[in-house]
This record gives sequence, C-alpha cells and structure tokens, in this order.
Amino acid sequence: MDSNRPSISCWRPLLAAALGCVLALACDQTEEPAVEGSDLRAEELDARCDYLVRCHFMPDRDTCLASESPDPGLTQAIGASSFDRVGYDPELAAAWIATLRDLSCEGTVANTRLIADARSAVFAGRIAPGDACFADAECQGDAICDRAACPGNQLCCTGTCVEWNVLSVGQRCPLPQDGVRLSAGCEDSAYCQVPADDGSEMPPTEGTCLSRSDNGLPCDAVDGCLDGQRCNVGGSGNCYKLSASGEMCNPSLQQGSCLAINEVCSPTSSTCEPAPGPGQPCVQGRCAPHAVCMEDACVARPRAGEACDGSISCLGDLNCNEDVCQLASTALVCVEGEPPPPPMM
Repeated sequence: MDSNRPSISCWRPLLAAALGCVLALACDQTEEPAVEGSDLRAEELDARCDYLVRCHFMPDRDTCLASESPDPGLTQAIGASSFDRVGYDPELAAAWIATLRDLSCEGTVANTRLIADARSAVFAGRIAPGDACFADAECQGDAICDRAACPGNQLCCTGTCVEWNVLSVGQRCPLPQDGVRLSAGCEDSAYCQVPADDGSEMPPTEGTCLSRSDNGLPCDAVDGCLDGQRCNVGGSGNCYKLSASGEMCNPSLQQGSCLAINEVCSPTSSTCEPAPGPGQPCVQGRCAPHAVCMEDACVARPRAGEACDGSISCLGDLNCNEDVCQLASTALVCVEGEPPPPPMM
C-alpha cells in the first residue's frame, strides 16, 4: 500500500463538502412553477372556484364545481396547440392560474386588465387576421375570433380573426348590440359615452370615447369616472370614491359605494360589509351574487338538479333545461368547421 496515499477516512470530509456544494447548487436552481396543457382545464376550474366562492358568487366549493363548466374557449385553445394553431407556455399558464386564484373581489378596470393580460400571455395564436378561427386564443397578437354570425354560437362554425383596436379619447366607439362581436374599445382611462336621444327610437350603435372624470367632478355615466370611483347618476352627477371593505361608506348612494363586487354599504353601520345571502333582507335591492332579490328578500339561485322556471336564472353556468338546472355536457376541439350561414336578406 502506498504510504503517501490518503486513507478513506481522510477523503470522507472532502466528499461531504463536495456533495454539500452540489446540493446547494441544486437548491439554488429551483424550477419555475408550470402547468402542462393536459392539466390546465382542471387547474383553471379549481382556481376559478376559489375566486367565485371567496367573492360570494358561489355558496361553497362543491356547489361551484357542480355549477361551472370548463371554459370552451380554453378547451379549444389547449386542443389547438396540438395542431400548431396555438403556442402554449406552461410557466405563464401557472402564473395565470395563480393570478386567478388570488384575484381580489374589487370591481376595477385594473383587476379586469390584470386577469385578461395574464390569460392572453399563455397562448400565442398562429392564425392571421382574415383567416378562419374557432377561439380568440388562435388569433395572432391582440386579434379576436369573431363568431357572431354563427347561429346560437354553433360548435365548429368558423369565425374570422379580426384586429382588436384600442381607441383614444375623441374617437368613435362601438356600443354593444345583440349578435355583434365588438372589435374595438376605448383605452382604459376613457369610456364610451352614449349619444343623446335623437328621437328615432333606434338604439345607438356608436358613441364617443371620453376621458373618465376624477373625484368630485361632473360625470354622465356610471362608468364615466376614474378607476375605483363611480358616478352619482340621478343624484349630484359627480364622481365619488368607492370604499374598501370595512371602511365608512354612504348607504344613500343608489349606484352603491363599495369597491368589492360582493359587498354593500350597510344602512346600520355605514360600512362596507358582505352582501346579504338567501333568507336575509335585500340591501338597496342587492344580495350576494349567488342569490337574487325578490320582494325585498334574498332568494338562492337554483343549483344543479333543482327545479327552475326561468323566473330566477340558475347558478353559475347551469341552464334551465326541461325545468331543471343542468350543465351543458358538450366539450370538443374543432380542427375543421363550416362557415357561418349568409346573412338574412
């Protein structure tokens, strides 16, 4: 035996130190969270129910899972990624799911923008404007899939990818119409002002983008104020700031004075509190989102399997079918389709 060669006992401290360095490096190189496409539908529904229960759109988690359908646009986007119609990013999918799961209940433009941007980042559409599509996620960039001409939102009826245009203050803006998919909207700091009645008895199809007013300034539409504010239409005609949960509020404001979509201004405490649930008196005609106000009392929306007659809409995505609240079971991915029928003459 070579007397100059270190013994095994001498090597052990060196091996332990080297192994510690390797493990430390491995710990530093943590992987980013990711959601594979095959898991996205279930993850999205799970996160959606977290949000809906927390914000009182649903009474509890089990009821939510029985009342919500997988998003058909999401189903199409995931399936289309296998046919090179859509690119998919698992890490951005995980970020979107986390954003949805933790989304606040505040009814703000910022909240809407946050979740919309997180979702759109997941998919990279490959279909150019002017070409046939089945879902928004298939279209390139900010373009959307206009399927308004498809009767009854018919499955596998092809739409057309059209550019989405952000309109500046002073530009004409389209107003919502039955059977029309809007392809333009005012920038976030503006709103689409409805024109004055021209006496024609025809609903207007266009308005004008105007800057949102600030607190205390005149306004003419409920959404005509800066984010986090509301217009006192029919009252002072000025913008006022909305109150956060537990803060003082004004119960006399007919448009509501609370920032959260699931809260009302209590007439007894003058603070923002959760909206009343089934069996409780309505507050200014409002109830928790999973209930509806009828004769000054909150009534629960019918759940899956419960009877319905159309007087109260079913909970969540449930439809009143043959007098029973049911989920639509059809969910498929379209690769080929039929064009919409020609317009009626």
